[in-house]
Parts: sequence; structure tokens; C-alpha cells
Amino acid sequence: MMTLFAKRAVPVLLALCCGLTGGCGVMDGKPASEMLDLALAGLTGTDGVTFEGQAALLVDGRQMPEGAVYYGGEMNNHNSLRLYTLLPDSAESSETLGVLKERSARPDLYTRLEKQNGGWKVLPVSEDHAGNPLPGLNPIRQLEELESMSKKVTNEAGAGRGMRLLRIELAPQQAQAQLTAELGAEMKAIRTASSRAKGVGAMAEADASALETIWLKENGELQRRLRNAKVDTVYHVKVDARRNLPKSMSRQRTITYLSSGGQTRRETYVSRVDFYGYR
Repeated sequence: MMTLFAKRAVPVLLALCCGLTGGCGVMDGKPASEMLDLALAGLTGTDGVTFEGQAALLVDGRQMPEGAVYYGGEMNNHNSLRLYTLLPDSAESSETLGVLKERSARPDLYTRLEKQNGGWKVLPVSEDHAGNPLPGLNPIRQLEELESMSKKVTNEAGAGRGMRLLRIELAPQQAQAQLTAELGAEMKAIRTASSRAKGVGAMAEADASALETIWLKENGELQRRLRNAKVDTVYHVKVDARRNLPKSMSRQRTITYLSSGGQTRRETYVSRVDFYGYR
């Protein structure tokens, strides 16, 4: 069985573009924090965008093949979003994403989301797959969340002509709160899926009861680990400085915690997504 953090299947991909030196000074006449605000406002003002991304999970430095996800998607009419899994690009993976050396064994997945009351809600057609990682990989939500989060925004060099590379590091308490909320939503979705299966008679009463017992145990252990975990989360956002729109985003989240046996464990979720075709 995978660790409690690893099995959430919402991995994230090591951004190799992140080893550059930088600072918090002003570039192109705008501070880094203002440039981020402009990019987020630009995203809000666009009707739609297409994107492709990759994500991975490493446990104690070792890549977990089941955690690799290649995905694409698009936003339309401001509030409609669909995501789907893709076959990996072997050439790109070997050159720039060496951490993804093994092809994901996941089945084809698809999800649709709709903006409701300021948040992205998964539509029923997407809820057939328990543990579907795609809703958690929603890059539009990830960018939108940055606006209100406690963070430090700095510039990094090497973005290229007409581009800005921003490093966004979440405050420790914010990183912890973000992870807690995401895992809580996923555990709730798993429980809801089990209840739905029981409700339509697809599961025997004894099996449903056994699953509920397992869920309670796993959720309790998850909460224990979360309370004592150290969470570090860093984003890198490349911005088209002419259009004030995000061109790419990477996120690296490292979770350090004690296992039930008292050993220190480290899980790193890494992801990168590229945006194109703004309209």
C-alpha cells in the first residue's frame, strides 16, 4: 500500500527550470509581486486557454511510477474546464523531464469542472473514477489561489526576451493549510464514492462497512501525519510581460513527516504545465 500522502494520486512534476539565481528587485519597471498580480488579472480576463502538463511523485528520492501523470485540458467561457490524460512525449521527457523515466500505468481519465460560487466544482460525469488525480491538477485553480495566499514573490533570471520568471514561495503555515485542504477534499471524495456505490446496491453491506472502517483508520493516520508534517511549496511562473499572461507554471511541494515506525519520510510532488492558445 502506498503511503497516506502518496496514494492521493495528485502528484506534481520537478521543475528543472528552477535552478536559476534571482532576487526580489525590480525588472522591466515592475516589482515581482505586481507582475504576478497582472498575470493573474490577465488570466481572469481571458475567455479561454489550452494547456498541457506533467506531474510526478518521488518518495525518499525514488520516483513512483504510479504517480506519473501526463495531462491536457482547456478552459472555455471563463467557467468551464475539462482535463484529460495524455500519452507521454518520450523525447521531451528524456531531455527536460528526466524524473519521468517510466510511463504511467494509469488508465485514461477525464474530468469536467465548472466555476461555481468562486470555486471549481467537479461535475458528476467525472466522478466515476475513484482517486482521479485530474481535479487536483487544475492549473487554473492553482494560479487563482495564489492571489490570496501568504507568499513571497521574487524575480529569477533567465526567463528570455519579453518574459519574466517569478518564484513564489508559500509561507509555511499557508503551505500546510493548502495541503490539508487538498487532502481533505480528496478523502471526502473517496468516502462519497463509497457511499454512492452502496446506495445503488453495487456493494454488499459488509463490504461497505469494512471500507468505512478502513477510511476512518486511514483518515485518522493522515490527520496525525499532517499535524506533524513540514511542508515546503514553491511555484515558478513564467509570464509574458507584453500580454501579462502566464506562459508556464511549475510547483514543487515537499512533505517531511514521521512514519508510524518513527522514521523520517519525504515525499515530493512536482508538476509543470504550459499554457497556449489564449482567446
